[in-house]
Amino acid sequence: MTEHDVFAFWLALATVLAAARLLGKLARSRGLPTVLGEVAAGIALGPGGLGLVAPGAWGWLFRPGGTEALVSGTAAIAGGLLLAAAGFELDLRVLRRRGRRALLTAFLGLALPMATGAALGLGLPASTLVDPTRRWALAAVLGAALSVSALPFISSTLVDLGLLESDVGLLATAAATLDDLVTWAGLSLLLGPARGAQLFGGLAAKLGAERSARWKKRARAFVRDLGRGVCAPVFFGSLGLLVDFSRAFDLRLCAVVCLLATGSKLIGATMGARIGGMKWRQAAAVGFGMNARGGMGILVAELARRAGALTEPLFVALVVMALATSAVSAPVIQWLLYDREGEEDVVTLLRRGAFVSELSARTPSEAIGELVRALGSLLAGVKRRARDAVLERELVAATGLGDEIAIPHAAVEGLEHPLLALGRAPQGIDFDAPDGQPARFVFLLLIPPKAYKEEVRILASIARATFGSRARELLTRATGIEEVTRALSESARRTRESQRPARPPSR
Repeated sequence: MTEHDVFAFWLALATVLAAARLLGKLARSRGLPTVLGEVAAGIALGPGGLGLVAPGAWGWLFRPGGTEALVSGTAAIAGGLLLAAAGFELDLRVLRRRGRRALLTAFLGLALPMATGAALGLGLPASTLVDPTRRWALAAVLGAALSVSALPFISSTLVDLGLLESDVGLLATAAATLDDLVTWAGLSLLLGPARGAQLFGGLAAKLGAERSARWKKRARAFVRDLGRGVCAPVFFGSLGLLVDFSRAFDLRLCAVVCLLATGSKLIGATMGARIGGMKWRQAAAVGFGMNARGGMGILVAELARRAGALTEPLFVALVVMALATSAVSAPVIQWLLYDREGEEDVVTLLRRGAFVSELSARTPSEAIGELVRALGSLLAGVKRRARDAVLERELVAATGLGDEIAIPHAAVEGLEHPLLALGRAPQGIDFDAPDGQPARFVFLLLIPPKAYKEEVRILASIARATFGSRARELLTRATGIEEVTRALSESARRTRESQRPARPPSR
């Protein structure tokens, strides 16, 4: 390796990282998946972009057999770390108490796409295959590629829409967790045990870190920063350097893959949620959530390409499918679940609910009990039932949203109308939020049984009314219920005017 190769490698890597992060942030600011911008950066720097505009500069920076090989090797390492990070983000707690509904949704959301992908692999013309004599291997790879869900992306999207802790959000994340565990276990058999070891190693590391609250927060922050800040931009940004997307793009093949992947996942997951007892619109929202393949779908495709199982046109078709399914996920879920936005919901509910200026609680269970007591006569006859329901729901999945906000909530038998209480905790209470920050603002939401529509609307309304540091500053300074509701109203108005319901999906 010459000095030129070493210098060019570091320059090329810095260029890829900078371009991917820049375009990723640009995509995010437009409400699009970050991965879309990162892949676009690689295409722009690749042979079909910079290679056409400035072939001399491209050849110097990404010399085939030299710098290109080093970047490819670095991208492979980044992909492995990204897979381990995905394992670290798996949350097995969401599987608790999801029971029959989660199993049905996961099974049908896995079986139908897997069968469809296998059928596609067996039916593709020989010209699209690497080796026509290995159709069954391709069928297995495509089955896995169509079955996987992008759990980190799904979780991020649900947080952005204020739905992560709703019945829709919990079911989508629980079913996607099951599907991804099965899919990656199968891929480890097809592509080598190292890939499965990386994913499950990340999961084991997370479980070990969770034994210590201090290490859990540090590990979570480290993995998030490493995965999103370095590994993802390098991995996704390098794809366009390794494959000429402009030459390999086949519109008909892309359309077929997108149609089959979307149709099979939507039908399977939606039917599973519907059979499990959800109404059609909520079940369809679960289907569209699980339909997002995101970065995990691209990772599957790249691992299969490196293993020699995919031709470049088929690889590009899978990448396009992963990006397309992710781009439509949030808008369609929003259309399915939200009526005309009732931003006043949180304000109206709080006015007839309760506000505790300073919680004395130091734990989630104490905070829940204190807020239940604050609702007083509004819970006549169901106070203990309400407290027990929220505590039980807290065991299913933590209700910390991040940004110092927590929304413990539950459906309460015998309750006729939704109730809301807000408590401020200046010292912070650990509700196990994704960002590791303790909650200083705790919203207790109680709803009647099976009030899915109201639950979705109210959770989204709270998320919008507390979006941004400015909203939390106003809530901190507020001295009474009137100033609190005014702060929430102003924040909701700013969010609405920005035409952005919440933080755009990150991956």
